Amino acid sequence: MTECTYISNPRRLFWKAWLARPLRLCGYLCVFGVCVFSVKAQVKMLETAPTKTSAQPDRRDAISSGAWSAATISLFNTWSALDDNPDRRASFYSPDHKKLVEISGENVVLRIAGRTFRTNINNVTKHDGELGWAPDSTKFFLTWSETGELGAWHLEVYGVDAAGVHEFSGVADLARKDFERLVRKMPIDPDLNTPELKKIWDYDGYCDPYNVVGGRWLNGSREILLSVLVPNTSDCRYMSLFDVYRVNATTGVILQRYTASEAHKLYGGKYLPRIVR
Repeated sequence: MTECTYISNPRRLFWKAWLARPLRLCGYLCVFGVCVFSVKAQVKMLETAPTKTSAQPDRRDAISSGAWSAATISLFNTWSALDDNPDRRASFYSPDHKKLVEISGENVVLRIAGRTFRTNINNVTKHDGELGWAPDSTKFFLTWSETGELGAWHLEVYGVDAAGVHEFSGVADLARKDFERLVRKMPIDPDLNTPELKKIWDYDGYCDPYNVVGGRWLNGSREILLSVLVPNTSDCRYMSLFDVYRVNATTGVILQRYTASEAHKLYGGKYLPRIVR
């Protein structure tokens, strides 16, 4: 009965629908307003919320590990012949916290007990230097390059005492000569031992002096683990090949030699060059 009465009064239905329109419109506007407010609020939150980006350290004062070994500190944070860092101001202590290495622009000094000692370490004649302190702070080794990444790379060892800094000369010489002797005895690279490619081998040379880079200290401050590498240039026979040596830290006497794979298994890759061949 109710349903029949409702249908039989179309005027009533018309006015009821007409009066409901403003209410629906208000509802739509409210919903729309809430949505707009929500979107604006979210946009504002995105604009004001701090972005989670990994901040890059400023290399002028950042203390970073060396490129060749995780046991060293990069002195200049450079890695090519044309790269420099003239505004660098940084310093770090020896393990005993009694010696301070201070880097100012391209130069390095050592401060001990209130005294300042000049060194021959700089980013002009000894580029891309990285320094590794001995555990007892009586010595450090320095790996440096003549011309940036391509080398030639050298290793030097220094003693430190109340009188200043003095070098133990020639610590890398015996290992470098031994590696050169071994490389010159190696047969032709098997990949080039064909009639077509043998001419490439003939044109390539033995690229001495071979690179020497420091790895880490062993047996306290008595020994150094170092690597001797064929330079990483395509005209060198056995490019990037390297062996690893355990040597006396002051005389350079060879105590043991390892192939690259043997050394990586024994000491881990973070102190050694990557194996690329």
